[in-house]
Amino acid sequence: MSDLITVTDPSTLETLGEVPVSTTAEVEAAVGAADAALEGWAGDRVRRLALLRAWAEEVRRDQDALAAALVAQTGKPVVEARREVASCAATLDFYAGLGRYVGGRAGTLTDGSEAHLVREPIGVTAFITPYNYPATLLIRDLAPAIAAGVTAVVKPAPQTTLVTRQLVELGYRAGVPRDAVSIVVGGGEVGEALVGHDTVRAVAFTGSTGVGRAIGRLAADGVKQTLLELGGKSASVVFADADLETALSTSLKAGVVTAGQMCMACTRILVQAPRYDEAVVRLTELAADLTVGDPRKETTTLGPLISRTQFDKVRHYLDVAATDGTIVTGGEAVHPDGLPGHFLTPALVTGLPVDSAVVQEDIFGPVISVESFDTVEDGVALANATPFGLAAAVWTSDIDTAWQASRRIRAGSVWVNGYNRNAPEIPSGGHKLSGLGRTRGVEGIEQFTELKNIHFSTGGRAGTQA
Repeated sequence: MSDLITVTDPSTLETLGEVPVSTTAEVEAAVGAADAALEGWAGDRVRRLALLRAWAEEVRRDQDALAAALVAQTGKPVVEARREVASCAATLDFYAGLGRYVGGRAGTLTDGSEAHLVREPIGVTAFITPYNYPATLLIRDLAPAIAAGVTAVVKPAPQTTLVTRQLVELGYRAGVPRDAVSIVVGGGEVGEALVGHDTVRAVAFTGSTGVGRAIGRLAADGVKQTLLELGGKSASVVFADADLETALSTSLKAGVVTAGQMCMACTRILVQAPRYDEAVVRLTELAADLTVGDPRKETTTLGPLISRTQFDKVRHYLDVAATDGTIVTGGEAVHPDGLPGHFLTPALVTGLPVDSAVVQEDIFGPVISVESFDTVEDGVALANATPFGLAAAVWTSDIDTAWQASRRIRAGSVWVNGYNRNAPEIPSGGHKLSGLGRTRGVEGIEQFTELKNIHFSTGGRAGTQA
């Protein structure tokens, strides 16, 4: 493996820094320190929750620097970066309170004996995070894990190693012990060494379905618990009675967030036939109003793709789109403000067959298919017609339609008359190839625990029972 990771600004293509790749010995040391710290860390809930609160305050104190680092390393617009930082602080605060939650239950069995079910920290946990939301997606999983009492070894995406270190350093400044939360640096080989380590008992991974499958296989070999949030192909299902302007505007913006490099991005807009032509015209107008530009500017809607490799991947799908359907607008390479990064205008595609790769595969770029359907049943079937099931939205003014469609769409989150309405209180995760497990909410804490049955033989009923 290479000895150094180079972190690059995707807008300017300038080098931001170089970071040494962690050696096998350093991965071993990080896991060993986390294991040694586990018992004391897990046993001091009051301290853990106070540190989550203090970490939130440090994030708020350093919010401008964190946002600037996110812009520089991900290319996301500064407005999005500020929201990401704010979400980190809010999540840390939330779990500082929810960490007082006592899971499990107790009861008297039919023979008069007592059973007490308790939840205990699962142990040393590996966290492997992506480049698109390096702060939000780390804290989304790490905060409930700390509340549960696990110790953590984090391996960030190479592209966002520096901002991840910056965020974790704020935790250290708040008092989080370095052996309770540590970072290792590298690509796939380092991740494999971490996931495959015998002492690691759980893995939290956010990223592509392909890599998630590989991590799942490696974790299964060690019988480790996995939290996998993987790819998506999320659809907005817009019925004819919906507020069309709000549905289209919201869905389009959700499709180009972080230049479309988001697992929950709205990559498909399904419109009921009576309003389909009207919707295509209006979406084209709305897309023209989006600003591709310098992500440091307040007016920018889309920044660059993360790399040339990702740019080439998206351009490949645009070639497929031009063959299988019609690119109504967008898909052009541009260099706003003279920046050399890999920018694309957002593309709207119509006329695609449902089996097109543009419909079926996770592109991770600003490419949105606009598709027509007739009945409620048709709309649900079309939304379910991909191997993914991370999120969806239903737009309608009829509560029965909203309920019927939402219950039948196979996705971990379905929003009615909204999109990306995530909150720390509500669990999220995927169906089908979009993942396993749940993060956020009480379920986010329970994800990092194991359930134990403690049985009390009482009333002279000691012994065994089949």
